[in-house]
Amino acid sequence: MKHSINRSVLKYWDEKEARLEAAHLLDQVNGVLNEESKQVTPFLSFAMREWAEAIISKEQLAYLVEGGFPEAERVRILIGSKRETLDSKDTDISLLKINATDSRAQLEHRQILGSLMGLGLRRDLFGDIHAGQSGFYIATTLEIVPFLLNQWTQAGREKIEVSLFKGEPDTLPDLGEERRITVNSSRLDAVIANAFEVSRSIAQEWINQGKVRKAGLVVFKAEAEVQPNDIVSCRGYGRIKLLECSQTRKERIAWQILLFRSHRH
Repeated sequence: MKHSINRSVLKYWDEKEARLEAAHLLDQVNGVLNEESKQVTPFLSFAMREWAEAIISKEQLAYLVEGGFPEAERVRILIGSKRETLDSKDTDISLLKINATDSRAQLEHRQILGSLMGLGLRRDLFGDIHAGQSGFYIATTLEIVPFLLNQWTQAGREKIEVSLFKGEPDTLPDLGEERRITVNSSRLDAVIANAFEVSRSIAQEWINQGKVRKAGLVVFKAEAEVQPNDIVSCRGYGRIKLLECSQTRKERIAWQILLFRSHRH
C-alpha cells in the first residue's frame, strides 16, 4: 500500500505559485517513500527550504542540503530513504564563472540575475550569485549548463564570457550597506522596521514567529532594547549591525547601521 503525506500541509502557503512549488516537493517526498529512489529538489528559497526540511524530517527520511557555496541561501535538497548514505555530488550543482569581455566594465548582481530571467529560465534552476575578485560566480543545475555556456552572452549592456568553474571560488565578503535610520526609541521592532523598510506590525510579526535573533539568540520581546555593536538577524531577510547612536534635534534617536540584505526572497 502506497504511503502518501496528507496534502493539507499545503495550506501553509497562501500564494498560488508557492503552493504549486510545495506540491511538487511533496510529490518528490512521496516518491522517495514509495519507490525508495533518491530525489533532488530544485533550488529552494529559504522559507521553502525550511518547510521542506520539516516535512522530510517528520517522515524520518535521509536528506542532504547543498547550494554550491558555503552557507548558501538558495539550496537543493537531496532526499533518500531512511538511513541511506547520500553524496553531495548527486545534487547535480555546477558553478559557473562570469566575466565581462571588456576588462573595464563593472558587472552588477542585478545585471546577472536580470539577464538569466531574460533567457526565460525559472528561478529554481539556479542558486546564489556571488561577486568574486574578478567577475561573478553562480550555482546552477547541471542540466542547464550547456545552454548557458552556449547562449548566455550578455548581462545588461555588457558582453560576457561564461565558463565552467572548478575549485574554491574567490568570493568577496559582504561588506554591507551603511545607513542612517531615525527612530522614536531603540526598541527592537522599531529598529527592524526602519532598517528593512517594513511596517512596525510586520517587524512585530517576525519577532513573534521567532525569526529574529540578537547575538545569536531568538528574541520574542518587541520592546527589547538594542545597543551599539549588537547584531540583529531576521531569518530570510538579512541582518543589521548597530554601530552607534545619537540624539537628533527633534529628540529622536539616530542609528548608524550596517545592513546586510538577504537574497532569499
